Amino acid sequence: MAKMVESIGKYRVLKQLAQGGMGAVYTALHPTLDRTVIIKKLTMRGSADIRERFRREAQIMMDLRNDAIVDVYDHFREGSSYYIVLEYVDGVSLETLIQKRRYLPSSMALLILREVCRGLAYAHERGVVHRDIKPANILISNEGEVKLVDFGIATIHGGEAPSELTREGMTLGTPSYMAPEQFHNTRAVDHRADIYSVGVVLYEMVTGKRPYPSSFSAEVVARIQKGRYLRPRRVNPQVSACAARLIRRLLKPRPERRISDLEQVIRRINRHLRLKPHGRATAQIKRYLAGEESAGRVRRSKGLVAAVVLLCTLPLLIGVVWGVGQGYHRELFMPGEYGALDASTRVRKLGRDVRDIRVTGHLFIDDNESIPALPNGRLQFVHAPELETQQFYVFRAPRQQLPAGAYRLKVETGGSVSWHSFAVRTLRERSDTPFVIPGRQEDAERVTAEFLELDELPLVVVFDIHDRETGARLGDPVEISVHVGNRWRVWDEAVAAEMRSGNTYRFRFEHPEYSTQEFGLAIDPEQTRLLLNVGLASRTAR
Repeated sequence: MAKMVESIGKYRVLKQLAQGGMGAVYTALHPTLDRTVIIKKLTMRGSADIRERFRREAQIMMDLRNDAIVDVYDHFREGSSYYIVLEYVDGVSLETLIQKRRYLPSSMALLILREVCRGLAYAHERGVVHRDIKPANILISNEGEVKLVDFGIATIHGGEAPSELTREGMTLGTPSYMAPEQFHNTRAVDHRADIYSVGVVLYEMVTGKRPYPSSFSAEVVARIQKGRYLRPRRVNPQVSACAARLIRRLLKPRPERRISDLEQVIRRINRHLRLKPHGRATAQIKRYLAGEESAGRVRRSKGLVAAVVLLCTLPLLIGVVWGVGQGYHRELFMPGEYGALDASTRVRKLGRDVRDIRVTGHLFIDDNESIPALPNGRLQFVHAPELETQQFYVFRAPRQQLPAGAYRLKVETGGSVSWHSFAVRTLRERSDTPFVIPGRQEDAERVTAEFLELDELPLVVVFDIHDRETGARLGDPVEISVHVGNRWRVWDEAVAAEMRSGNTYRFRFEHPEYSTQEFGLAIDPEQTRLLLNVGLASRTAR
């Protein structure tokens, strides 16, 4: 095992975050600022281009001082390695946030995009083109700060880039986020390539998908160059008109037809969300990260706070707390984005005690590709005795408030599983009244998993017969009989082939030196394997 690095230069190493063939990433303590920093290490074994790119990243970022760009504190060489010391951002990448939330509400996506544009516009003013804008290079702190990172393939537009770093016709970047002109000649692109990438990021935030596949093929490049992508509101009908218009203007294949600078994007977002030109959006983003999805609704949240202050009596407060716990605040304040799911299960009694039956469910996002599990999508069904009948037990899961979209529900009980595909419409779409009433049954999508007339399944029986006192295995002359069809039959291959689940059987075990044992067993319909561990008592035992 490699020895843990304790220090790098003047920095005390706290933890190694990543290790690769060309270097490593650490968290460390800055000796004078008394704060955690990130140290990126590159060994000298890398190619000259990679070393030069690493050096230029530090050079470019040390000249950029903006609260929407990660700070670089230091750059040095020690031994056979280069190091960059960067600001530590305690939070998540935008890529991780999208994966976790599936997609973001349009208002929140626009708030985040506004902060991205602020940092990128600052870089553009100084002639710096990032050339690799994507969610993985956008960090969001737990305090709601949005910061750009990784200027490793950035270029200073108008300056002479080293010929070996960006050669004529060379392609650098991530294909899904690259502007059409970037595929021809990375060296020649200007700030409009970044503006195109910003449009791809906005598309991904509001739909959870990229406008183009991530593969680098002639077909994909041709689609990007022609601007052929599925419009965002066809992927997610909840995308706001403002976000859809911005995406359309940002993803123009021809650079001269795109929005010309990011200040235009910032002004449009400010007008749409009624934000002050120089105000920050950190508070709203922070609340969203903490789970308050309505944080992006700036105007609505102010009115809600005022109403709660005016009406905050004790009974109302109790009701509000209960409603939030049930998720009804989403139904009341976000009916255009969320819908509701009521899931239930019917299970045949078959003489079983309800306490022996356990029903669980799992929600998945139906993206028609990988079908990812929904975060916190586990459902625990509980017995609903008021709904059961003479033949069936009924189990219900607590109501789920879900963003509108397509889902799959997996319900399991015993050895049986049931899959259900369904779509959740927004409460506003489902409601037949002018006002959405939280908890109203008519406005929820209903899914019922039924485990009713289960077919009998072949039953495999395995015997383990031993001496009760010594534990020694017993073979012949043990005779095994099973009561089938109102008579006892000696166990053989023919009898074994007739065994089926969902029946009650009696087994008898006889041995001349041991006392006879009998077992009566009820086999559930979903149980297909039976292990009989039988201990026989010796007749001579005292």
